[in-house]
Amino acid sequence: MKVLQHPTRRRRPDPELNPEGAIRLYRRHAARAMREERWCVAEIFINRIIETSPRLTEAWLMKGWIRQHCRHDEATALECYQRVIDILAHNAQHPHVKRAKQSLGRIIAAAV
Repeated sequence: MKVLQHPTRRRRPDPELNPEGAIRLYRRHAARAMREERWCVAEIFINRIIETSPRLTEAWLMKGWIRQHCRHDEATALECYQRVIDILAHNAQHPHVKRAKQSLGRIIAAAV
């Protein structure tokens, strides 16, 4: 039996077939959830971005920010910021590296 799809519904992009489309969709959902302050939902979509493209530093920064500021999980935030630095180690001047180092510094300063 063939399942018919509703004509007004769009199909979700398959991350394996269309990773860019999937990332765009996940970004939109994450941004909407963040505007609505639904941090758990935002993190779900950010995690999907990371699963689709593990080297996308923007997603690691956002996950770190949510973990630090919304979930109060500094240990995971540190891991996320460190991941950004590791991914972009060849480019210390990259804005994501600078932002990750600033955030790491704030967490360490607050712990002292």
